[in-house]
Amino acid sequence: MKEHGLCDGRTPPVWTFETQEDDLELLAASLLSEHEFNQFEYVTLELLVPENRLLRSSYGHWCELLFQSIETGRIEDDGSWLCLNGQQDDHSPGSVQILIPHIRKEWIRKVEPLEINPDMY
Repeated sequence: MKEHGLCDGRTPPVWTFETQEDDLELLAASLLSEHEFNQFEYVTLELLVPENRLLRSSYGHWCELLFQSIETGRIEDDGSWLCLNGQQDDHSPGSVQILIPHIRKEWIRKVEPLEINPDMY
């Protein structure tokens, strides 16, 4: 993010996901355990973030990099987890995560309670 001018180095980025509304429940169920969902109240935010304030990345490739670094103790980052110029090889729900430097009030379009059908677990 620093290389793309999207962070100040003092605060962590905000990790978001790009998904269709129809796929939101599936994405949420894949990211939250049933226990987590039942312990807390969650909301979803629909954001409209300027393109120059976001960095798209592949969730699958990011996880591979993370797990590899945990196993080996080294980070061998070739940037393959980034989705530059709209490149994306997986179109499943939540396959594109978007890093933003922060959330601005004017970017928020909709806030709704997160509801997940218990059969999703």
